[in-house]
Amino acid sequence: MKAEQEPPQELCVKLRAAADRLLAGTPLHSSGKLTILDLAEETQIKRWLLTHKYPNTLMAKYQAEFNAARHKSEPVRKAEAEIDKLREDLAMARREKRQLADLLGTYAVVIEQLTQERAEAIAERDEALAARDAALGVTALKPPQQRVAPIGRPHRPLPRGWR
Repeated sequence: MKAEQEPPQELCVKLRAAADRLLAGTPLHSSGKLTILDLAEETQIKRWLLTHKYPNTLMAKYQAEFNAARHKSEPVRKAEAEIDKLREDLAMARREKRQLADLLGTYAVVIEQLTQERAEAIAERDEALAARDAALGVTALKPPQQRVAPIGRPHRPLPRGWR
């Protein structure tokens, strides 16, 4: 088995700059995860350079550095903060929806009670007016009844040629 060669200085400089961007959370060419795959994407080199050609000198070094960082990159932290905020907003919206549904149920009961009381008041008024008219010997004029739409299919005019 061949001994691993020393990587070129230019490659080391590119990798260091890419690793620094990943650790700072400012990736230019990758998703920002602290992985060897994203390091290769960020450096714009082929992954096999890290995993096969220089596994002991480069890959092991950056894996250890990423593991030691033990923190999430800035884009990941921002995304998680946004997710947490959205979850809080959703929970608040659900609470508000429940409160509004309860309030709507209360309003429905109140409206039903008021409708019933109104109908009773109208009936009492009509009885009182009828009793008054009977005591005075007056016959009240009844308003004309409104026409009710017929039940069933509405009438359609016949087409021109069928008349």
